[in-house]
Amino acid sequence: MKTSCETGEELACFLRTAWRTAPDAPGGLALEKPLASLLLDTGCGALGWWRVHDSPLVALPDAHRLQQAFRLHALEAARRERDLEIVLCAFNAAQLEPILFKGWTLSRVYALPALRPFGDFDILVEERDSRTADRVISNLTDNLRDQVDLDMRVLSRFLPDRTLSELVDRSTIENIGKGRFRLLAPEDHLRLICLHQLDHGAWRPLWLCDIAAFLERITSNFNWDLCLTGNPNLSDSVIALVSLAEELLSADLLPATPNCIVPVWFRRAVLASWAGGYQAPPAPLHTIHRLGWRRALGALRARWPDPISSTLHLRAPFRRVPRPLVQLAELFRRAFTFIRRTSAARKHRNRHLPSLSTVRE
Repeated sequence: MKTSCETGEELACFLRTAWRTAPDAPGGLALEKPLASLLLDTGCGALGWWRVHDSPLVALPDAHRLQQAFRLHALEAARRERDLEIVLCAFNAAQLEPILFKGWTLSRVYALPALRPFGDFDILVEERDSRTADRVISNLTDNLRDQVDLDMRVLSRFLPDRTLSELVDRSTIENIGKGRFRLLAPEDHLRLICLHQLDHGAWRPLWLCDIAAFLERITSNFNWDLCLTGNPNLSDSVIALVSLAEELLSADLLPATPNCIVPVWFRRAVLASWAGGYQAPPAPLHTIHRLGWRRALGALRARWPDPISSTLHLRAPFRRVPRPLVQLAELFRRAFTFIRRTSAARKHRNRHLPSLSTVRE
């Protein structure tokens, strides 16, 4: 039976160069049902099809499943591009030029937009425009409204060492049809997509493909000093991911790209996370006493933090410190946050109890 790291290695081999117009030939790779299922479950089905579409593997039944994913993503990409223009025109009519990031903007660095599925349009506006943006979104049709994610926490979560005014000043204005939007400077966008996937435990191999495809589109005037400005531990994680994209997916890096030896723990953790796929959130702590001791133990075990997101959340060093210590510290941080929120909620309820009893009298 394969270990999680071996499964992750197999997945990495299959995705190498898959984002390019002419990906490397699959050669001796095998396409078995478990691998095809993992590709589909992690949003890489279209990439898997593109890697094999011009090879003998295309005749396999599991290749047909990947082809179906490719066709579905191609249809969705065309529909979403039409919808995005409508959304942007609505923002523009309110004198707003929102910043677009992640999802749709990353699909443009792939050979075909269908290779990079996404769930919604990630949008950011200046703080003073947030209420206007909320009104614009509320006036959209239900279908369009569900596709818009106005993420005003993106700076605190993924770019804590950037200000919104800096991002706007470095951004460029682009168009899709009649809709105008702002695109982050490549230095800011690369840092964002790196820290975003670390925040989520890097469980989707598609996210590392994003980095590989992005790196192959940047030009020689890319400013690495700007990209790595900020918290040094966060910057180390960015370079580690860039190096991992080269190591696992054969991304071509420009000569000026900083060198980095990927920590062994990080490589293993990413591969294991790929093999594990998406993990549903465990049962809430306040319901554990109802589960029975076996399920309660499982729920508590599921709450043991992964080393990747723990390192990011604590801004911990990427080297020198053993990961179990970082994970333990993250567990204490989460426990403290849970206790604080529970205490605040209890105080809030107690504060309103007298008024409720008065109403009953």
